[in-house]
Amino acid sequence: MKKKHFIAPALALGLIGGAIAVPSAIFADSDAVSTSANTSTTATQAPATTPTGDHVITPQATDGQIVDRPVAGFNDSADFDIKGGYGYVRLYLKNTGNTTISFTVNQGSVSGAEKYSGTVKPGKTFDEILNSSKAWSSGKFYVSLSSGSGSMSGKLGVRTSTNTNF
Repeated sequence: MKKKHFIAPALALGLIGGAIAVPSAIFADSDAVSTSANTSTTATQAPATTPTGDHVITPQATDGQIVDRPVAGFNDSADFDIKGGYGYVRLYLKNTGNTTISFTVNQGSVSGAEKYSGTVKPGKTFDEILNSSKAWSSGKFYVSLSSGSGSMSGKLGVRTSTNTNF
Protein backbone atom coordinates (compact mmCIF):
# COMPACT_ATOMS: atom_id res chain seq x y z
CA MET A 1 0.00 0.00 0.00
CA LYS A 2 2.77 2.40 0.78
CA LYS A 3 4.16 1.92 -2.74
CA LYS A 4 0.89 3.11 -4.27
CA HIS A 5 0.97 6.22 -2.09
CA PHE A 6 4.58 6.88 -3.09
CA ILE A 7 3.91 6.47 -6.85
CA ALA A 8 0.92 8.81 -6.91
CA PRO A 9 2.75 11.79 -5.34
CA ALA A 10 5.81 11.13 -7.54
CA LEU A 11 3.58 11.01 -10.63
CA ALA A 12 1.90 14.26 -9.59
CA LEU A 13 5.29 15.94 -9.09
CA GLY A 14 6.43 14.71 -12.51
CA LEU A 15 3.38 16.21 -14.16
CA ILE A 16 3.82 19.49 -12.31
CA GLY A 17 7.55 19.54 -13.07
CA GLY A 18 6.87 18.83 -16.74
CA ALA A 19 4.28 21.59 -16.89
CA ILE A 20 6.79 24.01 -15.45
CA ALA A 21 9.53 22.97 -17.88
CA VAL A 22 7.44 23.58 -20.99
CA PRO A 23 6.67 27.24 -20.27
CA SER A 24 10.31 27.90 -19.42
CA ALA A 25 11.25 26.61 -22.88
CA ILE A 26 8.58 28.74 -24.52
CA PHE A 27 9.57 31.88 -22.61
CA ALA A 28 13.30 31.55 -23.24
CA ASP A 29 15.70 34.32 -22.37
CA SER A 30 15.31 37.13 -24.94
CA ASP A 31 19.08 37.47 -25.44
CA ALA A 32 19.31 33.88 -26.63
CA VAL A 33 16.39 34.34 -29.00
CA SER A 34 17.48 37.66 -30.50
CA THR A 35 21.08 36.70 -31.25
CA SER A 36 20.32 35.49 -34.76
CA ALA A 37 17.88 38.36 -35.32
CA ASN A 38 20.75 40.83 -34.94
CA THR A 39 22.61 39.29 -37.89
CA SER A 40 22.42 41.55 -40.91
CA THR A 41 21.43 40.06 -44.24
CA THR A 42 20.86 41.66 -47.58
CA ALA A 43 17.86 40.79 -49.68
CA THR A 44 17.52 41.88 -53.25
CA GLN A 45 14.26 42.32 -55.05
CA ALA A 46 13.36 43.80 -58.36
CA PRO A 47 11.66 47.21 -58.18
CA ALA A 48 7.91 46.95 -58.02
CA THR A 49 5.11 49.43 -58.48
CA THR A 50 2.35 49.84 -55.94
CA PRO A 51 -0.92 51.55 -56.81
CA THR A 52 -2.17 53.93 -54.13
CA GLY A 53 -5.30 55.81 -54.98
CA ASP A 54 -4.94 57.60 -58.32
CA HIS A 55 -1.15 57.40 -58.62
CA VAL A 56 1.63 54.80 -58.62
CA ILE A 57 4.64 54.77 -56.31
CA THR A 58 7.76 53.26 -57.85
CA PRO A 59 10.37 52.63 -55.17
CA GLN A 60 13.96 53.34 -56.09
CA ALA A 61 16.41 50.50 -56.28
CA THR A 62 20.10 50.93 -55.51
CA ASP A 63 23.09 48.72 -56.11
CA GLY A 64 26.18 49.17 -53.94
CA GLN A 65 29.14 48.76 -56.23
CA ILE A 66 32.08 49.97 -54.14
CA VAL A 67 31.56 50.13 -50.38
CA ASP A 68 34.00 51.87 -48.00
CA ARG A 69 37.05 50.97 -50.03
CA PRO A 70 40.25 52.30 -48.42
CA VAL A 71 42.19 54.81 -50.53
CA ALA A 72 46.00 54.82 -50.25
CA GLY A 73 49.18 55.57 -52.17
CA PHE A 74 49.77 58.18 -54.87
CA ASN A 75 47.55 56.54 -57.53
CA ASP A 76 44.64 54.15 -57.18
CA SER A 77 41.71 52.93 -59.24
CA ALA A 78 38.57 50.84 -58.80
CA ASP A 79 35.94 49.64 -61.23
CA PHE A 80 32.17 49.24 -61.00
CA ASP A 81 29.39 48.02 -63.27
CA ILE A 82 26.22 49.85 -64.17
CA LYS A 83 23.45 47.31 -64.73
CA GLY A 84 20.63 48.00 -67.15
CA GLY A 85 18.19 50.50 -65.64
CA TYR A 86 20.63 51.57 -62.88
CA GLY A 87 22.18 54.49 -64.76
CA TYR A 88 22.43 57.06 -61.96
CA VAL A 89 25.73 57.13 -60.08
CA ARG A 90 26.55 58.50 -56.61
CA LEU A 91 30.21 58.81 -55.70
CA TYR A 92 31.42 59.20 -52.11
CA LEU A 93 35.05 60.14 -51.50
CA LYS A 94 36.24 61.07 -48.00
CA ASN A 95 39.74 62.55 -47.88
CA THR A 96 41.35 61.92 -44.48
CA GLY A 97 44.87 62.68 -45.70
CA ASN A 98 46.96 65.83 -46.00
CA THR A 99 46.91 66.20 -49.78
CA THR A 100 44.22 66.97 -52.37
CA ILE A 101 42.81 63.92 -54.19
CA SER A 102 41.90 64.25 -57.87
CA PHE A 103 39.45 61.75 -59.36
CA THR A 104 38.04 60.87 -62.75
CA VAL A 105 35.29 58.46 -63.79
CA ASN A 106 35.87 56.83 -67.17
CA GLN A 107 33.70 54.50 -69.22
CA GLY A 108 35.02 51.20 -70.61
CA SER A 109 38.61 51.45 -69.35
CA VAL A 110 40.84 53.56 -67.11
CA SER A 111 41.70 55.68 -70.17
CA GLY A 112 38.21 55.50 -71.72
CA ALA A 113 35.74 58.32 -72.26
CA GLU A 114 35.79 60.66 -69.28
CA LYS A 115 32.35 60.96 -67.70
CA TYR A 116 33.19 63.08 -64.63
CA SER A 117 36.16 64.57 -62.78
CA GLY A 118 36.76 66.50 -59.60
CA THR A 119 38.97 67.12 -56.57
CA VAL A 120 38.57 66.65 -52.83
CA LYS A 121 40.65 68.78 -50.48
CA PRO A 122 42.17 67.40 -47.26
CA GLY A 123 39.58 66.84 -44.53
CA LYS A 124 36.67 67.22 -46.98
CA THR A 125 34.11 64.78 -48.39
CA PHE A 126 32.61 64.59 -51.87
CA ASP A 127 29.18 62.90 -51.86
CA GLU A 128 27.13 63.66 -54.97
CA ILE A 129 25.14 62.16 -57.79
CA LEU A 130 27.41 62.53 -60.80
CA ASN A 131 24.74 62.51 -63.50
CA SER A 132 21.43 63.76 -62.11
CA SER A 133 20.28 65.13 -65.48
CA LYS A 134 20.69 61.95 -67.57
CA ALA A 135 21.27 58.27 -66.80
CA TRP A 136 24.49 56.69 -68.05
CA SER A 137 24.44 53.59 -70.21
CA SER A 138 25.14 50.17 -68.71
CA GLY A 139 28.69 48.83 -68.69
CA LYS A 140 31.96 48.94 -66.79
CA PHE A 141 33.26 52.21 -65.36
CA TYR A 142 36.50 53.11 -63.62
CA VAL A 143 37.25 55.60 -60.83
CA SER A 144 40.89 56.75 -60.96
CA LEU A 145 42.37 58.58 -57.98
CA SER A 146 45.65 60.47 -57.72
CA SER A 147 47.55 62.91 -55.53
CA GLY A 148 50.65 64.61 -56.79
CA SER A 149 52.25 65.75 -53.56
CA GLY A 150 51.67 63.04 -50.98
CA SER A 151 50.10 59.71 -50.17
CA MET A 152 46.29 59.57 -50.19
CA SER A 153 44.20 58.48 -47.24
CA GLY A 154 40.42 58.05 -47.17
CA LYS A 155 37.41 56.02 -48.25
CA LEU A 156 35.73 55.55 -51.62
CA GLY A 157 32.17 54.46 -52.30
CA VAL A 158 30.04 54.17 -55.45
CA ARG A 159 26.35 53.31 -55.69
CA THR A 160 24.11 53.09 -58.72
CA SER A 161 20.37 53.61 -58.76
CA THR A 162 17.27 53.51 -60.92
CA ASN A 163 16.58 57.19 -60.17
CA THR A 164 18.09 60.23 -58.44
CA ASN A 165 16.38 59.80 -55.05
CA PHE A 166 19.26 58.06 -53.29
